[in-house]
Amino acid sequence: MKNKTKMRKTTIELTEEQYFFLKEKSLTLQKQRKHYSIVSIIRNLIEADRQAFKPSNAKGVNNA
Repeated sequence: MKNKTKMRKTTIELTEEQYFFLKEKSLTLQKQRKHYSIVSIIRNLIEADRQAFKPSNAKGVNNA
């Protein structure tokens, strides 16, 4: 049996400032980790930000 991984496709809208920040950050990280693609680095940065936001957001929702 093949290992099936559920994948989700997400589209986000970014301002030009956000885009250039992510691009610069990812280029810097890519120089450190040459085998990583810029897309995977951006994906990881966004996911890390989401995870950092979730706990604080969830507390606010529960306290509302």
